[in-house]
Amino acid sequence: MRRHRATIGIATTGLAAALLLAGCGTATDAPPSRPHPTAPSREPSAEESRLLDRAEQVLISRCMKARGFRYEVTDVIGASGEGARSFPYAVDDVAWARAHGYGGRQERLKAAAQQADPNQRYFHRLSPSARVAARTALTGPSPVGLSVKAPTGMTITASTKGCIADAERTLYADLDDWFRVKVITMNLRPLRETRVHKERRYTNAVRKWAGCMRQAGRPYATPDESRQAAARYAENMPAAEADAAETALAVTEATCATNTPLARVSKALDRSHGEQLRTRYGEELAERWRFQNAALPMARRLAPPSPSASPGKTEP
Repeated sequence: MRRHRATIGIATTGLAAALLLAGCGTATDAPPSRPHPTAPSREPSAEESRLLDRAEQVLISRCMKARGFRYEVTDVIGASGEGARSFPYAVDDVAWARAHGYGGRQERLKAAAQQADPNQRYFHRLSPSARVAARTALTGPSPVGLSVKAPTGMTITASTKGCIADAERTLYADLDDWFRVKVITMNLRPLRETRVHKERRYTNAVRKWAGCMRQAGRPYATPDESRQAAARYAENMPAAEADAAETALAVTEATCATNTPLARVSKALDRSHGEQLRTRYGEELAERWRFQNAALPMARRLAPPSPSASPGKTEP
């Protein structure tokens, strides 16, 4: 297999999201009081995961302030809500499609919120030289020091220096091991989806779906093609017209997915491959959850739960 290398974007908002890099320097709080192997290996709730993200931002903010830069703690944008559902194989919920199309309206709202993000506004107001310095303070001088081969085959790298690395080291104590299990578990979903797309049962179901689409006057060979067509609506039409056209196409896609084997087959294959990967990488998942559970007491001290947090469940 050909070896690839890339940097990883850490799940923080604002300036970190704008830079799409990882990395940071001196600790700003004591490490967890107990080693992570003694923590429970249960999956944190969605609220607990948001709390950990927010605590990481608090630590990043302190670190950046100490280095002469601003970094405001903000809520994760577009992380939950009914309109944020993901359909990696085909939209297969007709009612959702009628209400949300392909999610274009939610994407516009998310993009607008990101443009209004105070960290991105601050970053873009900096002079070019100050922007480079801010990037270095946040992510480190280069993505060197951390390197993990993800289950997808791609090698993910990041810096051990900079405020992101500093925040993660403070929360999780063992930065190397935390980075390893985080990279592995964050890449299980894309690996699962890739495996499903390669299954003959899935490709056969897509052909039957395409036949249904042709009969409905939508000659698209794959769900990817129909989504590309929906994206062109947004490029060539006013927003209201694009939303209506996108919704009509999404409803047709979902109707054909439920009227052919595609919805049933894709769900079954996704579940099967998900179980296989959870078994194969069960140790890494349990270790990630132990890290997160051990960090929760510190996170609660640093950042009480956001009042805007909504319930839900996350999946690696």
